[in-house]
Amino acid sequence: MTLSSTRPVLVLLALGLFAIGTDGYVITSLLPDVGHALGVSDSAAGQLITVFALAYAVGAPVLGVLTGGLPRRPLLIGSLAVFALTNAGVAIAGSYPVMMVVRVLAALAAAVFTPACSATAAVLAADGRRGRALATVAAGVSLSTALGVPLGALVGAAFGWRVTFLAIAVLAALATAGLALLLPSVRTPPATGLRARIAVARTRGVPTALGLTVLWIAGAFTVLTYVNPVLGDLAGVRGSGLAVWLLVFGVAAVAGNAVGGRAADRYPATSLAVVTTAGLALALTTFGVLASLGVHGRTGMVAAAVVLAVWGVFGWAFMPVQQHRLVELAAGDAGVVLSLSASATYIGISLGGFAGSLALTSGGVAAVGWTAGAIESCAVLAAIAIAVAHRRRVRGVRAAAAGMDTATSPTR
Repeated sequence: MTLSSTRPVLVLLALGLFAIGTDGYVITSLLPDVGHALGVSDSAAGQLITVFALAYAVGAPVLGVLTGGLPRRPLLIGSLAVFALTNAGVAIAGSYPVMMVVRVLAALAAAVFTPACSATAAVLAADGRRGRALATVAAGVSLSTALGVPLGALVGAAFGWRVTFLAIAVLAALATAGLALLLPSVRTPPATGLRARIAVARTRGVPTALGLTVLWIAGAFTVLTYVNPVLGDLAGVRGSGLAVWLLVFGVAAVAGNAVGGRAADRYPATSLAVVTTAGLALALTTFGVLASLGVHGRTGMVAAAVVLAVWGVFGWAFMPVQQHRLVELAAGDAGVVLSLSASATYIGISLGGFAGSLALTSGGVAAVGWTAGAIESCAVLAAIAIAVAHRRRVRGVRAAAAGMDTATSPTR
């Protein structure tokens, strides 16, 4: 199948990820209102992000085992329908415990849909177009940052946070209906048990790649979870004005995702991982530098916009690059390895939120930036180590092949 013939389906899959991504990220801008409505502190409201991330991280591999042999079409449609219903539940939740439970259910539904979505995109793609197909689907996540989060923040400011989650439920329901109409039957991968998944996780190169994913997203979410106070301190951005700055970040993220997808089809993923994590580390560290220097006012506004743009491009270019590499490492188990990647991502989100909370409490906004930069610097070092090891393996294989050719060539 060509990319153009499958594009409507890929767009619907992207819309599902758009709803999921908006649900996961928009709450960072709504925390004060959510906490006030549920009668809890901002820090307690922040645990709704952590609980969602942990439920997803744990649920993805477990549910992957339980649903591994199910046909992809009903699995995608059913999980997205459950996600829509749970977000409608979030919109009407009247207490903090109920909200916690519904957020866990939403995370579990997302944990089923997301890896199956990416794996389906990889199966539908024509040869040589896998990176672009993955980028098309992943664009749903980056667009959720570009449009979903700022629009959700504006809707929440104008009509209340419950309407934001109701809108997310409607979007997920629309994507569900579209997939029910257009999604063809997709080859179901062989069912994989827990041992098989552990074997995939131990495939050469996969553990280090997953570790790199954890570091990448942990550094980003150290800042992103608390982007409201960070931008408030540096640029004086508060309330509905936050939507404009999130839009700058999101547009850059869309551009980065597109560039990363195309680059993954042309250049070594290991080298691209070094470039993208290095750019992200620079951007995140700059938040710490600006805050430590006491930058505020107009200078802070311009500087923050530039840093958000750099962050968006380099940070989101990493995602399709890393997915492309993981599929290469475990080509016969794309669904499994992408499920593990999703778990690694949400483990990183929960770790980033925890690190950001500690940094903000102990050292303020400057500490948040420095902590994020330190974590991302570790990601850069890990990416360099992976790239060096990969090049050595390639040289070794080429040398061995050359040696065999020399040994088998006839003597003159």
